[in-house]
Amino acid sequence: MFFTNKFQPQGKFCYITGGSSGLGRALAANLVQNGAHVTIVARDITRLAETKALLRAVAVLGQESHCISADLTSSTSSDAALAEAMERNNGRVPDYVFLCAGFARPKFFVDASSEELQSGFDGTYWVSAWTAHAAVKKMVSHRTRGSIIFVSSFVGYTSFAGYSTYSPGKYALRGLADTLRSEMLLHHISVHIFMPAGIDSAGYIAENVEKPEITKKIEEGDQVISPEECAKHLIRGLERGYYQPTDYLLTDLVRMQSRGAVPGNNLLLDTMHWVVSGVGVPIWRMITDAQVKRYRGSVAADLEARGFYQSEANRKGSTDI
Repeated sequence: MFFTNKFQPQGKFCYITGGSSGLGRALAANLVQNGAHVTIVARDITRLAETKALLRAVAVLGQESHCISADLTSSTSSDAALAEAMERNNGRVPDYVFLCAGFARPKFFVDASSEELQSGFDGTYWVSAWTAHAAVKKMVSHRTRGSIIFVSSFVGYTSFAGYSTYSPGKYALRGLADTLRSEMLLHHISVHIFMPAGIDSAGYIAENVEKPEITKKIEEGDQVISPEECAKHLIRGLERGYYQPTDYLLTDLVRMQSRGAVPGNNLLLDTMHWVVSGVGVPIWRMITDAQVKRYRGSVAADLEARGFYQSEANRKGSTDI
């Protein structure tokens, strides 16, 4: 089907958070190869330097890429990072802001500390929301007709056991993106939210170290693609003007059951996905619930071994009035 390319990065200023690894790094390289001026932001100074060398090597028009080290879970730091990026680009406001920063540390809700729950939300929601807030203010005040691209996740549509420290923030990003998609129509700023599934990256390897066994079982056999392939899916979606680009068929099926009243992607494909999802998604959910129930015994045994359960005497005492 013919379409007008709605994403042409050559000569544009692209600002990428989480740009030193995974999707952010792959996206930065792709954009530089397509003639964009790129500034990446991340915490790790060593990986930033490595990525800057990569971007310099793949630049096709001799563009100078910039790297900034910052903790983007802070509003002050997020504002300062964007201001520094603009200063390094002669005061120019970014044309495209890609919000790729974040991390996942899956665990059961009963096992998570209050600090881990707060950190999980900071590292999935605020790490993007603060930069989006700073970028929107700059775009509006400078009358820049730019784009904000959030990165959520498959579990930003639907979730399951093990993602209590990750999924809520990804859902919240959808709420923010849906709101801004409407609100930014006032200012000619487009908003998108990418919903990837598994990405084969250092972050994915790290999250699997502590991931509950039931979570691994549910995800067994799921598609996991390279950051480079994931970046291509995102760019393809932006070229077609999709509000919610995806990279996996199952994600599209769940999208049709979960997207609310936001714009669809492709009318023909969305119709097909909607028909299939009406049967397929409930079946997937029932299979997932059955898998969770099969782990009741092993989870109970683990909690018992760790002394998590109250003794019989304590249980009786807590119910006495």
